[in-house]
Order: sequence, then C-alpha cells, then structure tokens
Amino acid sequence: MFRLIKYPTYIWYKTLEILVENYTVAEANLKELGDLGCTVLHQVDAHTMKHHPLLNLKFFDRIVFNFPHAGFIFGEHTDYMIELHKKLVRGFLRNARDMLTTNGEIHITHKTAYPFNKWNIEELGNETGLHLVGESAFYRCEYRGYINKRGSGANCNKTFPVGLASTFKFAAVSSV
Repeated sequence: MFRLIKYPTYIWYKTLEILVENYTVAEANLKELGDLGCTVLHQVDAHTMKHHPLLNLKFFDRIVFNFPHAGFIFGEHTDYMIELHKKLVRGFLRNARDMLTTNGEIHITHKTAYPFNKWNIEELGNETGLHLVGESAFYRCEYRGYINKRGSGANCNKTFPVGLASTFKFAAVSSV
C-alpha cells in the first residue's frame, strides 16, 4: 500500500489513541508502516516540529503535507477561516524549510479551486524563504491505496471530494 522511501518518518498531530479511535484502518496502516521500518511520531505540531526531540537533528530530502487544514471553525469561504488555514501552512513551511537537506523539497498537495485558491500556497512559500520548483496536478487514482480523510470532527473517517488539486514543490531559496 505504501510507496516506501529510505528511512521515512510519518508524523501525526494527535495522539495514537485518537488516531486509532477515529480511523478504521489506522491500526493496520501503523502495523504495515512499522513492519516496513518506518518511524511514526504522534502529537507533533507543524509549527514547532523542528524542535521535537526526535526531529531536531534530522534533515529530510522530502517533507510532504497532504491537504493541510486548520479545522472546521467557520465556513471555508470566510476570510477568517482562510487566514487560519494560511497560518497553519505558513508555520509548517517555516519549520519544514529548516529541516531540508541541501537539495530537499517540501511538497504540499492542496485543492486549487475556489475558495482554496485564496490560500495562495505559492505566495506562502515565497514568504517563508522557499521557491516554487514545480507544480503538478494531483490525481488520487495515481496513488494506489491512497484514501484521503477528514482531519477531525464527527465525519473524520470519511473522505472528502478532492476536486481540482495540485502538488506544490518547494525548495529553499539558498538551494535554487
């Protein structure tokens, strides 16, 4: 199911208990990742991950964040909610930038239709010392076994319509 890279680390922002309780296939996926030799970390904040005791001295060739989302506080179209989403992505990019190897990249897969296009992912990268090195259309069918899930709430174990989406690929400005 998983396309494996050498020494991958998978990070989840909630506890193991919440993960297993909310997602029906979580235990099976965690076992598979463990069997493949992956490191799985829980309760890691995207804004402070570079300071995590198991991550603060590690550097990565690729850091991936699929469909970042700050939660369901207000409607997706509201300016306040869009700013919360942008704050999440900006904090992630700042931290991830400092965790890249010399030729490393940050990949963010994100919806590109309205209102998600108002997040201005490329601009957030530029603000955080990153340069867009590529953008490719995202098609879920190209990732065998990939099932997107909502991050929280009563419907967290359900998928969401991806619609138009792209993977934005960033590198640190100093490595371009």
